[in-house]
Amino acid sequence: MRRIPLKVALAALSLGAAVLPAQQRAPVVKTKVSAVLTAFLVDSGVRTQGLPWTTGSDLPVRWASKAPVPVTDASLLKQGITQQREGRFLGTLGDSVALWMELRVRGTATGLTGMSIALDSMEVTGPRGKGGFFLTREMIEQALKHDGLTFQPLKCKRETEGASYGNLVDAVKAPGKTATGLWWEWHSESQNLKVSLTLLYRKAEMAQVERYVG
Repeated sequence: MRRIPLKVALAALSLGAAVLPAQQRAPVVKTKVSAVLTAFLVDSGVRTQGLPWTTGSDLPVRWASKAPVPVTDASLLKQGITQQREGRFLGTLGDSVALWMELRVRGTATGLTGMSIALDSMEVTGPRGKGGFFLTREMIEQALKHDGLTFQPLKCKRETEGASYGNLVDAVKAPGKTATGLWWEWHSESQNLKVSLTLLYRKAEMAQVERYVG
């Protein structure tokens, strides 16, 4: 599949935006993905063992519950994660793209231990159905860098991770924030690309990320 310049891709995506579900047609506030990530990074110079559950409360997120709910997933409970909360927000990348994205936070009664953003990449086609392409992980990274975030590779290599399935771990840094592990995970099923960005607050979680060799 051919590569498209980021500005061209983002402009085309805005034109091809899907119609929102009926329950989401009420006016909503758009927010940058970079702003969501930054909100869940620890302030520089602050020593903490976990962020409070009120983190990100000023973001325009449509939460599924008013407060964290008990975790029922055995694998999460095994990791000591006992509470979670899910929501959706209308996220933007660059100047024009707006996509509904899933936001999940997890942790314990004392605070957060992780946060993730998940989105389905939208396929955009040119005139008469030609020239299709996807919003790729690389395009997302470029948009976040444009907003001032920086990335330092920590684990797995861009050169060896596959285009259809892959894992990367970077140290993500925002102005005034402490660098934190960011796990990129993507996979493509039936021409539908799914991308997730997960902040890893604990080294033990980073150690569990395995390489996909393309």
